[in-house]
Amino acid sequence: MIRIGFLMSDTGGGHRAAGKAIEAALHHLYPNAFQCEYFDVFRRCGLPPFCWAPEIYPWWVAHHQPSYDFFVSQTDRLLATRLGRRGLPSWVLRKGPCLKALANWQAMVVLHAGFSGYAVAVRRAAQREIPLLTVITDMASPHSGWFHPDVERCLVPTPSAIERGLKLGLAPDKLRLVGHPAHPKFALLTQTKAEARDELGWDHDLPTALVVSGAEGMGAMEALARSLDGLGVQLAIVAGRNEALAARLRAVPWQNPAHVYGFVTNMEILMRAADVLIGKPGPGVIAEAAIMGLPMILTGGMVNELANVRFVTEAGAGVYAKRPEEVRAALAGWISSPDELARRREATQKIAYPNASLEVAHEIAALARAAGAGPA
Repeated sequence: MIRIGFLMSDTGGGHRAAGKAIEAALHHLYPNAFQCEYFDVFRRCGLPPFCWAPEIYPWWVAHHQPSYDFFVSQTDRLLATRLGRRGLPSWVLRKGPCLKALANWQAMVVLHAGFSGYAVAVRRAAQREIPLLTVITDMASPHSGWFHPDVERCLVPTPSAIERGLKLGLAPDKLRLVGHPAHPKFALLTQTKAEARDELGWDHDLPTALVVSGAEGMGAMEALARSLDGLGVQLAIVAGRNEALAARLRAVPWQNPAHVYGFVTNMEILMRAADVLIGKPGPGVIAEAAIMGLPMILTGGMVNELANVRFVTEAGAGVYAKRPEEVRAALAGWISSPDELARRREATQKIAYPNASLEVAHEIAALARAAGAGPA
């Protein structure tokens, strides 16, 4: 059994979700060959207050997003420098816990923008030449912390990410465009829209909008969802782990059918059954929607997600709407024009990378094999 260490943190749901997608792809391609460990670097190695980052993050972005955006922008500038890349890990992260875990791994995979330099430093301290890959889970304009010249491979989601890596000094042969790693179940789903609606108990005839706001149910989802009622559109609303939000939404006297969910594990079926996606411009949901051919109305978003908006809108796969009334107007326009919706659907499929997680799995296996630990 080949043990892989995923260096991540539960600061948002995207890092672990990408890891789960890669793990599923490894098991699909190489049954019983790999065992994956999720190592939350901030929680296990961070000095205060970084050790509390998974708890701080949802509160921070919900209540003080401008200061969070400022923090992201400043660390992006810092980690673009050689001094910042080398110094920051030792300033805020202890190596000891990761060194102990590293003794049981045959490869390391970085799934967080803050940890590429840290992983290089830990490997150097351990004096072990195990393979080290970075899998970027940002999308159009990744944070500079993702890019370190001493990793064996840096797998990126978009052409613009390749350009950024080259500008930050990575050798061209270390960069590879694979797309954002969505779970293989999205590409492997064979269910039709009618079959998906049957399974979910949704109306077959009404146009349907899927409204999502991340695993934690952050953002002004309640006001947004309520603003969409009365259009003759069936709503499917995913509130994530925000149980209070889900309860409030279930209590609303909706004019049109509305299906409210908490945290879900069948997003691929919800997307197959829907006609339009409405949500934040997070990289994971964009990648999943693209695979499913689901046009997007994007709203909100943090500073590190705004480039994702340009990626989607410039491709014609969606639009951006700041306020609930703008989202409502965009949705009304799309459902009144089937030809427009069909064009958007076609454009969405052109930005899809349905095999991204499988390609990441192949890269991990190939590097492990080259180091003498991979599957035959």
